[in-house]
Amino acid sequence: MSKALKALLVKYGATFFLAVIAFVPTGRNSWDWIVAVSITAATLNYLLGDFYLLPRAGNLAASVGNGLLAALAAYVAGNMLPASSAGAGSLALFALLIAVEEYIFHMYLLRNKNVAP
Repeated sequence: MSKALKALLVKYGATFFLAVIAFVPTGRNSWDWIVAVSITAATLNYLLGDFYLLPRAGNLAASVGNGLLAALAAYVAGNMLPASSAGAGSLALFALLIAVEEYIFHMYLLRNKNVAP
């Protein structure tokens, strides 16, 4: 397995873990919804944040952008499914957690030549 694939799997796993932290305490979100939000947010962050923003704007801007993008994805998913609940507090927590995780993940990407964004 390549280093890039391992890094991407770590990104998906971390996003899922952080979504659980942010959205399970509200009690109205199904596991299916959390998995869908995690996959969507991680994919968008990988494509837009890691490939587009990170090389052009740097780590901090890309990390903040990834956090906001993940919260936006969860907000849209929350509005599409009436059985879910993505309140402002949960969305803010998710954005913050993702931004911190992405900052650390970007440092790893930038250090390793075999795992370039």
